Amino acid sequence: MSNIRVLISGASVAGPALAYWLVRAGCKVTVVERARTLRTEGQGLDVRDTAREVIKRMGIFERMLDLSSKEEGLRIVDDNNRDLASFGVDTSGKGESATCDIEILRGELAGILLDITKDDVTYIFNDMIESLEETDKEVNVKYANGTPTTAFDLVVAADGLGSKTRSLAFGNGACRVRSLNSFVSYFSIPKGDTDTMWARAHWVKGGRNMVLRPDNQGRTRVFVTQTAYDNQDPRLARLHKALREGVAAQKTLVQELFQDGGWEIERILKGMHESNDFYMQHVAQIRMDRWSSGRVAVIGDAGYAPSPFSGMGTSIAFLGAYVLAGEISRQPDNIPAALESYERVLRPYVESVQHLLPGIPWIVNPQSPWGVKVFENVIWSLGVLSAMGIPSLIAKLAKYVALSGNEFELPDYEAFRQ
Repeated sequence: MSNIRVLISGASVAGPALAYWLVRAGCKVTVVERARTLRTEGQGLDVRDTAREVIKRMGIFERMLDLSSKEEGLRIVDDNNRDLASFGVDTSGKGESATCDIEILRGELAGILLDITKDDVTYIFNDMIESLEETDKEVNVKYANGTPTTAFDLVVAADGLGSKTRSLAFGNGACRVRSLNSFVSYFSIPKGDTDTMWARAHWVKGGRNMVLRPDNQGRTRVFVTQTAYDNQDPRLARLHKALREGVAAQKTLVQELFQDGGWEIERILKGMHESNDFYMQHVAQIRMDRWSSGRVAVIGDAGYAPSPFSGMGTSIAFLGAYVLAGEISRQPDNIPAALESYERVLRPYVESVQHLLPGIPWIVNPQSPWGVKVFENVIWSLGVLSAMGIPSLIAKLAKYVALSGNEFELPDYEAFRQ
């Protein structure tokens, strides 16, 4: 089959990255995105491990590097802003620091991906998939906002953790959401006198931490995290409720939960209320027994979100795009078989990334003042070891992840050699 017709739902990272490789594989690609325009907001993302080779092959590594924040590392600080430990930038991409040499804002990465695909891919904004009707040969797609019903050979859900397309194709029960009892709020504030090119992180009792990071736009990026010990914590119910109610309710609740946080919290909360790029995220993993159903597949967070605690969400999205398109290029006349091959090749690596160490994330987000003191002492000790040249273990603990996953070797696809 030539000119395979593919519809991708979602125009953030996984979707356009997949579109790029599908065009290389000879497919005719359409991307539908429910937002009215390309979303320019979002936190910083990094790319690690084998995924760095993928972006090099896409020709965007240097562009991403140029737009990176140039963050020099991460400092863990106490309430008086004194360093407990510092971990410099990692230029290897192997997860040896909380800071990677590629730290790019999600919106700017989305802009790069749109730019390299817009001449070969049809983008439909301000619409979304309403229904899917699959036959033996194709999938008929009905849209919600007036785009004419169209037939495709393959539909891919790349629309994130709460994917509507996934629900349409697999049913609501096919996806297991593993909550990590944590919520993160992201926003930007004006740069202050204490801000440098180093990120700073501070922990307080109640499973709370605050991180300030530089960006390439002259502002300071903030994320504040609330983690509970178990799912019975009443704060979680309130956070879920605020997530449903919208930004105003979310900001009000963050104000209440963090106002006694000390350090630079007054400045952080003032900037939060003035920000127009605030959003809150429930930290969770997505687990599915299968990644495809007939001629519909999932990719990235829609199918196997590893959570921000893994530090590998963007990397897995790029790897998934490369492998899915590559397997289709090998079996263009048998889409279901190509989708099975995609899962067989990538799933072991994805599962290794999703396997967090026991106790993550609550063990590094202490609830009691005593727990915070113990944590600070551990961080101080790791900082001493890091200064002595033993960075690898330290860095992984410092960024509160388990491992970046097993080694993954990129398959060689003939369609991509040209």
